[in-house]
Amino acid sequence: MKIFLSLCLMLAVNAQAGKLLIVGGALAANNSDVYEGFINALPSKSSRIAIFPVASSKPWKTATKFKQDLVRFGANKNNIEIFPLAVIDDSSTKVDESNWKDNANNEALVEQLKDVDGFWFTGGDQMRIINTLSKDPTKPSLLLDLLHKKLKKGALIGGSSAGAAMMSDTMIAAGDSFSALTSDVSSKYFGMETQEQGKLYLHHGLGFFPFGIVDQHFDRKARLGRLAKTLSMNSTKLGYAVDENTAMLVDIDKQTLAVLGAGTVTILDGRASKAQGLALNDFNVSVLSANSEFDLNGQILLHGAGDETIAHEYMNETPWQGAGFALPNARLDHILGYELLDNKAAKEIRRYSFSEQGDGFVYRFVQTQDSLGYWKTNGTLDQYTVLNVTMHIEPVKITISK
Repeated sequence: MKIFLSLCLMLAVNAQAGKLLIVGGALAANNSDVYEGFINALPSKSSRIAIFPVASSKPWKTATKFKQDLVRFGANKNNIEIFPLAVIDDSSTKVDESNWKDNANNEALVEQLKDVDGFWFTGGDQMRIINTLSKDPTKPSLLLDLLHKKLKKGALIGGSSAGAAMMSDTMIAAGDSFSALTSDVSSKYFGMETQEQGKLYLHHGLGFFPFGIVDQHFDRKARLGRLAKTLSMNSTKLGYAVDENTAMLVDIDKQTLAVLGAGTVTILDGRASKAQGLALNDFNVSVLSANSEFDLNGQILLHGAGDETIAHEYMNETPWQGAGFALPNARLDHILGYELLDNKAAKEIRRYSFSEQGDGFVYRFVQTQDSLGYWKTNGTLDQYTVLNVTMHIEPVKITISK
């Protein structure tokens, strides 16, 4: 009986799913929270790490830089290898890295990863990752098959920017918010430039993150509108968006996420949303600050958010409604935290986005009886966590006179 129980316990441990470290891009070399978060999330101190530079236009240079950063924060350089997978030649080397394009199906090379349980995808163009590992989703590459098996057995898979976008089943490959809200969805991918300005383009991802759709560069590239549009037309109604220089550490087995780094993770819940024409209504918005932890299954905050703001509001001033550089608190966490839930005089915040041709949208954020706000400081910076604010995106016409 003891032998049988021990065997059951061993099988339970072996069946424990792994973790994901999803970085929103622009990872600073001095971001100790994220680098140490990756190292500490590895299954063991002796874990081997493989870096995949396939998304990058400078694959060897990019992978080498990440390896150096990991070593600087405590990783053993002898345990880190750069896996030869790329589609673009790196002009800084004598090797033609574009010859590595088929290595995701190189049986001998993939076999060398059998003892690796830490994996990293660099930034670049996420479509390079997909076209190399999963061009046909019904026929995954040997490498992708191995990664999914490894993740189920406790491995860590991380990535930044493009390496974050590819994490979910549905991948946002291109598009800016204004184009996503005003234009039809593109049926074709036209290149990296359409990630900055172009129609929304959706593609299949690699399916590591099972809880929703991932977005990245969220704060700097103003991607709230395109994520809302994506959820409105997808069967998956939960979106997880990561700011630059910020990561969400996902424990798949525990179904939790923790926020690491400089910014926030925004969770957009479209399960009760409605789309009518260009209007997208009744989304639920939550914003998690650094060092907070969230239950992905129950969609509840676990800890780390700080002091409650509602009924203890710092502000009592009618907020500015509008748009532009003259208005303070441009970040979403500060708009919803400082201006709305830490302000006794506010129950709604409106922000406008429009072109010079007069087409525009108003983003209406409404405090409800379910809304929760929290404040903390890291010593110099106000950090807000916001839960359950209702968001409506509605078309407007703007008249501009000079």
